[in-house]
Amino acid sequence: METTQDYALPEADKSTNVRITATVAALSPALAAATLGRFFLTVRRHRVPRREHGWLAGARRGRVTVWLPTGRGRAAAELPVWTWGEAGAPAVLLVHGWEGRGSQLGAFAAPLVAAGFRVVACDAPGHGRAPGGRSSMPEMTAAVAQLGRRLGGVAGVVAHSAGAAVTTAALAADPFPAGRLVFVAPPADPGRFLHVAARLAGLDPEIAERAQARIEDCFGVRFDDYAPGLLAPRMDHPLLALHDRDDREVPHAEGERVVEGWPAARLVTTQGLGHRRILRDDGVVRRAVEFLAARGEEAGRAAA
Repeated sequence: METTQDYALPEADKSTNVRITATVAALSPALAAATLGRFFLTVRRHRVPRREHGWLAGARRGRVTVWLPTGRGRAAAELPVWTWGEAGAPAVLLVHGWEGRGSQLGAFAAPLVAAGFRVVACDAPGHGRAPGGRSSMPEMTAAVAQLGRRLGGVAGVVAHSAGAAVTTAALAADPFPAGRLVFVAPPADPGRFLHVAARLAGLDPEIAERAQARIEDCFGVRFDDYAPGLLAPRMDHPLLALHDRDDREVPHAEGERVVEGWPAARLVTTQGLGHRRILRDDGVVRRAVEFLAARGEEAGRAAA
């Protein structure tokens, strides 16, 4: 399913980097593509609201070392990790989106712990309290896959926005044992953000194609490797997708497209919550917890 809606990139059309890229394009398309690529991989950090500090106050903080693709091999990175709940309980992994942080999904922690889970969140490479100022889908995917394996597999994953894309990519290409998945505002093709940013900057589509080719060559991947809309038919994990009708950053039609291609998936539509407030809505959290907890009930029935 195609959508005529555009992704809204907050403040992207006001960004100095984007305006500079448009100026550079008149002088050198190759340099403009390189500049656009760097802008696309640059992570802006945002103020952490008080409620997230409160969610983290009940967690145990640690660090985990992961190995990330660099284009020239691999490099080690140390990421902050937060854990709620008993050590031996089944794990649920929280995966934030682009320019997000693990604490954004903190509203899910206490209800999941109350349902018998251990909850783990981390800041992805270049995000939140993690080191660095740039990141990429390959790096975020590698971090999710390695953390999933360190946990010995997970009973479930709750992922937001681009986090849904990296979770799908990790399970498709570098799988770790995982049960049920909850995707909040999943994009069908997160690579489109690059082309939207180029259009907002007034750049010729060829510049975006050049930037995409540079990024793909650097990491040895394709943007399609991170598109849930394309990967969906290969996935066998039960999926609950929750998407708001008023999401201006990832249109609702993107979630519809992911669910349509996913063999065992259903979509719950909300209204008036947008792209981020949906993460702390009581009804959304309740539905997610009920869906993940059903896995334990199924296992109990099978054992009986």
